Formats: sequence, C-alpha cells, structure tokens
Amino acid sequence: MPPPVKCLNIFYAAAVALCFVVFTLPAQATSQTVLTVREAEFRSRWVGPQEDREVTPQYFEPNGGLDEPESDETAPVLTFATLSENMDRLADNFRRRLHFGPLELSLGVNSGWEYSSQTSTGETSNSADRSSFFSSPTLAIRYEREIGLWSVAARFASGYTYYYNPDYTAAGQGSQRNPISMTTGIDIGYNATRLTLNLSASASSGSGYDIVTGSNNWQTSASTSLSARYVITDSISAGAAASISYSKTSDAQVTTDQTAQPNSNTLNVAASTFVDYLLTPKTNLRFILSAGEDLQTLQNGADEGRRFADSMLMVTYQIAPKFSVDAGGGVGYVADQDIANPESVGVRPVYNLGISYTPTEKTYFKTSYSFQGTDIRPNFSLVAGWNARQKTRLSLSVYQNQGFSNLSPDQYNVTRGALVTVSQTLIKGISLSLSGGYEQSQYVALSSTENTNATEGPPDYFLTSATISWRLREWASWQNTMMVTSGQGNSSSNDLQTRFSTSLNLTF
Repeated sequence: MPPPVKCLNIFYAAAVALCFVVFTLPAQATSQTVLTVREAEFRSRWVGPQEDREVTPQYFEPNGGLDEPESDETAPVLTFATLSENMDRLADNFRRRLHFGPLELSLGVNSGWEYSSQTSTGETSNSADRSSFFSSPTLAIRYEREIGLWSVAARFASGYTYYYNPDYTAAGQGSQRNPISMTTGIDIGYNATRLTLNLSASASSGSGYDIVTGSNNWQTSASTSLSARYVITDSISAGAAASISYSKTSDAQVTTDQTAQPNSNTLNVAASTFVDYLLTPKTNLRFILSAGEDLQTLQNGADEGRRFADSMLMVTYQIAPKFSVDAGGGVGYVADQDIANPESVGVRPVYNLGISYTPTEKTYFKTSYSFQGTDIRPNFSLVAGWNARQKTRLSLSVYQNQGFSNLSPDQYNVTRGALVTVSQTLIKGISLSLSGGYEQSQYVALSSTENTNATEGPPDYFLTSATISWRLREWASWQNTMMVTSGQGNSSSNDLQTRFSTSLNLTF
C-alpha cells in the first residue's frame, strides 16, 4: 500500500488535472466557436493568416492544413549549388532577418487573376467587369514568451488586395474596394500552484459577402475574457470569469431598387462565479452562478436588449484521460428591454450537455448541446477531425447558434448548418482540398405583436470549394481555387455563382 502522503499527492494531481479539463468559462458558455458557413463565405477573400482564432480553420488554409516536409534524401550530390538552392538560401537568410528573439515577422505577397460572377450589390455585370488581375501583400507578427509563472502569446496579421480592373466590383465598391483585412489575438496566463489567471482577447475587421444581408458589407468584431481559479483544498476550488464581445456590421452594398441595410451594433456582456468539488479523482461537481446582457443598436434608432441570470449544477466525469462527459441543469431568468409584448422571457429551465474525446493526436471529437443565457432555441455545436494518414485530413463542424437579427428589430436570427473539408496530398508537393457547406436561417420574433412574419436574407445557402495547391518551394506555392455558391438574396437564390482564382504565393 502506498504511503498516505503519496496518496494525497496523487489525489491532488488528479484534482488539478480534472479542474483544468472541466474549466470551461461559464461567462462564455453561450459563445459559438465553431466555424460557420457564413464566416467561410465572408472571409474567403481575406489573405494572410487569421490570428483572431486559436487554431486556423482548415477551410482557410491553401492546402487544407496538410504540411508535407521537404526531404532531400534522394537528392543528388552536387559540387555546386543549383539556381533553386541559391534561391532557397536567399529566402532562408531573409526569413532569419525577420526573427528578433521571441518576436517573429512574416511577409508575403500573392499575385494572380480572379474571375467572379458575383457582385457586391447583386446587380448584373458585364463580362469585362467579372475578372481582374490582383496583388495581395500580407504581414504577420507573432510574439511568444514565458517569464517565470507568466506566459504571453500575441498575434497580428493583415492582408490587402488590390484589383487592377477598376470596374471589377465582385470584391466591393467604394470604401470596400481593394479590401483590407486585419486579425489579432493575445493570450496572457499565470499558473501558480493554487492560483490560475487567464486573459484572452481577439479582434477582426474586414469586408466580404454576407449571406445574411445578401450583399457585401464591412464587419468588425472584438472580444475579451478574464478568468481566475483558486484551489482552496485538495478537493475544493473556486473561481470567476467575465467576458465582453462587440460586433458591428456596416456599409452594406445593395442594388438601387432595394432598401439600404441598417448598420448593426451588438454588445454581449457576461460574468459568472463557480465552486468546484472533486467528489472522486474522476468526478467533479460544479455550481455556477452567471448573469449577463445582450444589447443591440440599429441605425434606424432601434435599441433593444435581453438580460439573463442562471444557476446551474454541473457534473463532469472523466471516463478516460482523453474522454470526458459533462452534464448539468438548473434554473434561469430572462427579461427583455425595449421590446413590446416580449415572448421569450421569464423563469425557465437551463441545461448543458457536452462530450470531449481525443483518443489520439490524429483524432478529435467535441460536441455540446445547451440552453442557457438569452437563448430562445437550444445551441448545438460539434467539431470533429481525423488525420487518417500523413497525406489525408478530414474535418467537420455542425452547429446551431443564434443572436439578434442584423436587419430588423425585435427579432432573433437562428442559424444551423454544417461545413466539411477533405484534404489529400496527391503527389509530392501537390495537394487537393475539397470543402462543402450548407446553412439555414430562421427569424424568430421576440415580440408577440411586432415583426411576427418578418424574414430577411436567404432561407438557406450552400457553398462548395476546390483548391489545388502546388508547393514549388518552401516559400513559394501556386494555388488554384474554384468556388460555387448560392445566389445573392431571396430574388436570385436559384442562380448559382462561380468564382475562380489562380495565384503565385510567396511567404517569408
């Protein structure tokens, strides 16, 4: 039998490990982290890394996330350097000059040609206005450092696309023409024996085609969260969390015979506190109290909001080191602000069910089903991936989320959809990535007397994309992408739209 002190150490280590597993920020319980079809379409023209996400979705990567290392085992022995080897040496020297200790810079430029039958307003365009040559410089900055118990990771990336054809309007008109995109993120952590602090923030800004408004617009978003956890005893810990997120949709470009879309500003604020009790080394009980508010302001002067307060008891069971299940329920209360005759308010049950399974480094599965906060329908998310082989990768995201409508007051927009990507290396240096997605939108009135039949935007939307990427060198690749999507808005939802681009991408 092991000595009592050793047993306590084992129990304490299990407690700390399990607390880290179940420490999902209650203040962020209603946030949606799954890549959606709307995001995939909106960001499809953005260039450079997208650093507002902890992990870049495979959909945005030219080769679907596959990274086949170069191998020179069969390379012939030469007494002199070839032209390509000299260029590789120059590229490596240039890349080293962009590293300054923990600070790393990356520069790139993409040049090519693009064709699109889509326009920023949905109007018919001439054949001469549907294509253009383009150039896209990119910049990425990363900083990572650990100082004692502190860790800091900061990221920033920006890309700018210049279209040489002044009449090419697929990527926007006016202020949206020659679009620029910016993304950034920062994570600061403090990990002591008993106290853990985490601060995270991210932001993004750029233009693109929005399937909800059926037109091009400009979207800006920012979010930050702060959490703290303190281990009181071997079996009891407590903590708190707070989060703020802001999003703005503006400058929608619509046809002259359509009503201009209003600018939309949304603010979400939430805070929570919790107490954990480690019942057994594999079972944890958590009691959570949380409260928050969702606010929206439309350009036409409409202001509205929803407040909530929830209390839940959660149980997490660690079936295996990489397999955990959590479930919980409780009671909540929702009140509306400046919404006449509100329907989805009052006392109601709240619940959450989640499964996380990562059997190997090549396979992951995480799903959740919840109804809490200001929800009027259950939220659902599933992310799964399988690196079948070194040259084959699959990923899947399924979701249902909700929030204030960008187009009309007193409404929620409930969206559900799925996005799948399959990536395959065909031969050395050449990879194929196939993606497909489908999304449905449903508008639900928050008032029993206003906007009960109002609907905007397409009721459903799909996209398919195929990319062939040929990595010529470590720093150079040739990319060809074909995308086919639904039409713009309700009036032309049956008209398929096509976009094709070919480009030479240089990254240092």
